[in-house]
Amino acid sequence: MRVLLVSANRERIPDPIFPLGLAYVAAAARQAGHEVAVADLCFGRAPLRTLTCRVRYFQPDIVGLSLRNVDNAAYPLTVDYLDQHRAVVGALRAATTAPVVLGGSGFSIMPQAYMQALDGDWGIAGEAEVAFPGLLAALQNGREPDGVAGLYGRDGPVAGSGGLPAPHIRRRGWHDGLWPARDLLDYHRYIRRGGAGNVQTKRGCVFKCSYCTYPLLEGNRFRTRDATDVVDEIEALMQDYRPHPIFFVDSILNFPRGHVESICEEILRRGVKVRWSCYATPVKLDRHQAQLMAAAGCDGIELGTDAVDDEQLARLGKSFDAQTAERANRYCLEAGLRVCQTLIFGAPGETRASIRATCTALRRMNPTAVVAMTGVRLYPGTPLTNSLIEQGRIAESAVGLLPAFYVEPDVADFLPGYLQRQAYAAGNWVLPGLAAPILPGSQRLLRRLGISGPLWRLLQNRWMHVINRTRFRRPNTSWGVPHPKRKVV
Repeated sequence: MRVLLVSANRERIPDPIFPLGLAYVAAAARQAGHEVAVADLCFGRAPLRTLTCRVRYFQPDIVGLSLRNVDNAAYPLTVDYLDQHRAVVGALRAATTAPVVLGGSGFSIMPQAYMQALDGDWGIAGEAEVAFPGLLAALQNGREPDGVAGLYGRDGPVAGSGGLPAPHIRRRGWHDGLWPARDLLDYHRYIRRGGAGNVQTKRGCVFKCSYCTYPLLEGNRFRTRDATDVVDEIEALMQDYRPHPIFFVDSILNFPRGHVESICEEILRRGVKVRWSCYATPVKLDRHQAQLMAAAGCDGIELGTDAVDDEQLARLGKSFDAQTAERANRYCLEAGLRVCQTLIFGAPGETRASIRATCTALRRMNPTAVVAMTGVRLYPGTPLTNSLIEQGRIAESAVGLLPAFYVEPDVADFLPGYLQRQAYAAGNWVLPGLAAPILPGSQRLLRRLGISGPLWRLLQNRWMHVINRTRFRRPNTSWGVPHPKRKVV
């Protein structure tokens, strides 16, 4: 079959993200013997016109539409992508009669709602490397696609599909003999515009953060790739696309124990010269692990700490305490790693005391950068959302396609002004929901100057503190005017 895969993501701030999931599915479909093409809407001034031309030229038998995110998860500067997705489906319907299959992590969070909102012919919730070729084979042979895991039709889950697989049921060998089909996309352009490629070393997550969708989407067990295979892919990227930084997209790279160590040891054994960064957890992050990562080329780490207050950490379902968070931060800095602390303020139970405790701890920790989200994004099926519904604090209908955020009422008036004052004093804070990050023109200029990798690392420079502070010189003491396409519950 002639298969056209469409990447709908058009977000380029702070960096354009290469559609790794779509590239895996493209590789699986091509491996199954289908003719595969990709339409990437991330770049260009008229993406829908480009898409229409691509469809009419390629004449696909079926179209797969990948929806990476439902919104930018920032409050109150929320950007909802539903209208963009509707426009893409509209352009496809106008250009071809081929059935449209919806998929991607954004779709998988709310598959039934997206099927209705976008009028898809089929949808695949969860991993699609096996499911999508299975659907193609059934349609090609003229039979009903019963039993395809995670498959949705117009009326709901297809018989035998089970909807989104249970958290503990995921294919262990999702990576066996399969690398992303980067050659079908303009990978060079992502490197130029973002400065970093991306690699996935495992799927799933055993942790139980109350707000997180990773266990729902990827399962609550880790399924790791062999270190040899991971480093083979990195070496191939360095050879095929010239040396460039790598970002490991795993929810966290440094757990389970021994996983990142084996990758680092393989990089060192081969003498691979690569700069890389990752997401990490403070859990089990000791001095040896930090030093080994630094020796293997890691030069930046994003620690998902969320808070540095024991009571708030417990309410968020985190698996560590404030002392562990501070110790992990110290080990990373001592090893020469730049550290970005990512935080969430305003989740249920947040108090002025817990906010102040976290901010006081951050001043002691002195990380390279701080990215602080205001309010917590609510998604269907997460422990946090389920708990709020059970307590009667929100209605189940409040959490759907319209982005919904929770801000603890007791701190709602205090939070925005206080955080902006902290950001102004520190100089190295980013508040995505309260102040727009870097402007597109500035981003392009920095990339043209040869600055690669995550831009938060620039905040190690004192001159960047001066520039960054200007956005918080006059703190807003309110959340601003509510937008009709976002809400607080």
